[in-house]
Amino acid sequence: MMVKQEIESLKKTIHHYDHLYYVKNSPSVSDREYDALLRRLQELESDYPELITPDSPTQRVGGKVDERFKAIVHPVPMLSLDNTYNVDEVRAFHQRVLRGLPGVDEDSIEYVVELKFDGLAVALTYEAGLLVRGATRGDGLQGEDITANLRTLRSIPLKIDTELFKRIEVRGEVYMPKKEFERINALREQAGETPFANPRNAAAGALRLLDPAITAKRNLGIFIYGVGFLDVNPFTTHDELQKKMSALRFPVNEHNRLCKNFEATLALIETFRDQRKELDYEVDGLVIQLNSLAYRKRLGATSKFPRWAVAYKYEAEQAITKIKDIVCQVGRTGSITPVAELQPVFVSGSTVSRATLHNEDEIKRKDIRVGDQVVIEKAGEIIPQVVRVLESSSQRALPFAMPTVCPECEASLYREESEAVWRCVNSACPAQLKERLKYFASRKAMDIDHLGPAVIDQLVNSERVKNFSDLYRLNKNDLATLERLADKSAQNLIDEISKSKSAGLSRLLHGLGVRHVGQRTASLLARKFGSLKKLQETSYEELERIDEIGPVIAESLNAFLSSDTNQQEIERLHQLGIAMEEEGGGLESEGRLEGQQFVLTGTLSQFTREEAKEKIQDQGGRVTTTVSKKTNYLVAGESAGSKLEKARKLGIEILDEEGLQNLLAGE
Repeated sequence: MMVKQEIESLKKTIHHYDHLYYVKNSPSVSDREYDALLRRLQELESDYPELITPDSPTQRVGGKVDERFKAIVHPVPMLSLDNTYNVDEVRAFHQRVLRGLPGVDEDSIEYVVELKFDGLAVALTYEAGLLVRGATRGDGLQGEDITANLRTLRSIPLKIDTELFKRIEVRGEVYMPKKEFERINALREQAGETPFANPRNAAAGALRLLDPAITAKRNLGIFIYGVGFLDVNPFTTHDELQKKMSALRFPVNEHNRLCKNFEATLALIETFRDQRKELDYEVDGLVIQLNSLAYRKRLGATSKFPRWAVAYKYEAEQAITKIKDIVCQVGRTGSITPVAELQPVFVSGSTVSRATLHNEDEIKRKDIRVGDQVVIEKAGEIIPQVVRVLESSSQRALPFAMPTVCPECEASLYREESEAVWRCVNSACPAQLKERLKYFASRKAMDIDHLGPAVIDQLVNSERVKNFSDLYRLNKNDLATLERLADKSAQNLIDEISKSKSAGLSRLLHGLGVRHVGQRTASLLARKFGSLKKLQETSYEELERIDEIGPVIAESLNAFLSSDTNQQEIERLHQLGIAMEEEGGGLESEGRLEGQQFVLTGTLSQFTREEAKEKIQDQGGRVTTTVSKKTNYLVAGESAGSKLEKARKLGIEILDEEGLQNLLAGE
């Protein structure tokens, strides 16, 4: 290939990957593969400088400003970091530092080693101590103004108490905790939406939401790692600066380490190799940087990277296996998800035999076919995914084609132009019905014990149950022919179904599976309206104005309740005696604990934590997982830990179980 053609091809490919990563939040290649392409381009441009053009990826930091947000010019460019993948490359970086500092004794060179978080870089500007602006890195020269969204992160101080700086811009990395990532993906799956591929994508998506109220619910975190601009700089080292940032209440990571020599720096690479997996946030490497600010100034930077810092990237644990088959699953809302059936292989602590392929576009882009040898890894150490297909012979299977009809009911599939997901629109689809029934019977919904997947499969396959209301028409004779269901078990199930009739409006709303209406929203609506009839009579505009509802939930709920099919099913449930009201709910009664925020910690003995949460929510209270100044009560059981100490420092009222029961009883 001619050099010019290869350069143009590399530029086009890298621009495509940049777009997927920074704009679509959908990375398609590993960092190692991306860096290999970029390095090849740098080598060619170094040999043929006359072929360098302003649009080359080597001439700018990756990223693009989202046109929905106002552009913010950074006072000092936010540069990327050059990456290394082994100790030899780190040693080469150290030698470059020494060559760039002639006359400096190697013994005087200190490094600060920090964790490299897998999130989204942001810049926060403070004037006269007040947070006035927050922006994404964007293209390094200018970013997106996301001040409103960043203000929702409770770990970011809105005011810093210092007279030292009149104006300061600090920089950090916004991340999504692993537990929050799992919670958000569970909610997305419940709502029939495609799960996020990894925590980084989830964090980036949350920061680009147009509604800050939704961002606030994503429980994002941030670590401040440096300063971009200071009107006064009395510091001589990065370590001093970080200690000052911590004193000003900025969240500085506790694992930052000052290394007095280069060998101590190398030792930390092995120290954190396994330790990072125990953290509640994603870490994909380390940042190694000079401690001396004077040395940093002498070394300077290229147009893309500082010369005084480098990133060491840990290689994600991968495994090679074979795709035995590609099957399509039908979700509760009709979404069709292709899944790779794999030869079982052990990776990142567990045996993996299935991996999501996300959607049709993803399969085409990676050209994944049955019989291929593939590399898999756990995205964010959580979700198994196919990274790439290994080079194989020409005797491959035909390209995978999405089915044109539902694999369960053979109804035609439909794909909206704005979505990557195909859906079955048949409301009577057995697969959707099975998933909806599982959800309806779940513990947090109608709580129908003994109605497990095996029983549901038989009830649907035999056409005894075609909708929710059919459950309440079942008798022992209907269950007598089902496999593995003895006479006593059949009676137990009938009793459980009957008992669920009095579950109440909150559980019913949750169980009906309205898209975007989870447990918390269902409870809020039940308390607010008191009856399904009143909720059905409420307009979209009225719903949208309710705190915590907003336009997305209002539109989904309005569409569900306006459907003739759903109205008929609700009426059937009503005629069969299912409660359509919420005890103590209604416009006149908001609940004794309305507006009060609780945190539960330690081991409770008189009821489970879930039961305590439900009792609090039944009276209008809200249960969160993080202690903050907005917390009204901390309920502490046995072996309460750091949350108890934090609550004491903040002066939050602490309740034992008896105290909680008294509060619930109004005493």
